[in-house]
Amino acid sequence: MQRLGGEIAAISKRKEDHLAILSAENLANPGMAELFSGFDSQFEVSVIFYVRPQFQWIPSAWKQWGLKTGVALGDFVSQCIEDRTPSFRAGIESWKSALPAATLHVRFLIPELLTGGNPAQDFFNLLGLSKGKYELENEARNPSLDVSVLHVLSKNPHLFSDIHDNSLTRALTCALPKKFRLTNVQMLSAEQEARIEESFRKENLWLLNTFCSGKDVDRIYQTYFTPRKADARYSEMGDVDLIYRCLGIMLESIAFGGSDASADHGKGRANVSEFDEE
Repeated sequence: MQRLGGEIAAISKRKEDHLAILSAENLANPGMAELFSGFDSQFEVSVIFYVRPQFQWIPSAWKQWGLKTGVALGDFVSQCIEDRTPSFRAGIESWKSALPAATLHVRFLIPELLTGGNPAQDFFNLLGLSKGKYELENEARNPSLDVSVLHVLSKNPHLFSDIHDNSLTRALTCALPKKFRLTNVQMLSAEQEARIEESFRKENLWLLNTFCSGKDVDRIYQTYFTPRKADARYSEMGDVDLIYRCLGIMLESIAFGGSDASADHGKGRANVSEFDEE
């Protein structure tokens, strides 16, 4: 880190009007903040956290890492609760301790709490950069695969060399039609959501009361941090139904992927991309 600090110092002397951004998800991991201790005495530093409600973070982490090991979502949820993961407060307090002179921002990945309703505009606003000077895309850059595809992948961990192997998921993201990369059904069961809400309640209320001053914290908590109603849930879908759904998606993608016929497919017939609702 001394080498990194020296390199940043050398660059900042040559380009005093420039802004350096260090961004990585693992910067929130335990022990990372201490590596940057003292930076705030050399530079004007801002530390920006973006946190997601655990109802979103835990299924997302399962998709990114857990399913590649073959662990079921329910077991992954239980492990997160047991390990107190994610521990947003611990990460925030470690950075605050390591860089006491830095300006700390904690932002929630909830549209109504973000400037412009999305992370890109919010981040640029925090940096003092005018959004009018830049083209900011609103389309999701990290879309999720259909729930049935995720389910089948979780049953085949041998397809991944390790939890960081994204070659197959990247290829599927490119190959599958957009309609199979849209927002999924809710991944968690009502019981899992209730356990998560209870386990993280104290931390979430601390986060909201500390970093959402001037907002209706009670309403925000009830809206985004308590169990939600859902027409369909992954936990309620049978194994056979998920496998057949995934097979249908693969057949449709092979038959119509990249062809002009795909634009007309589905007219006047049932579409596999639509979930049945009671």
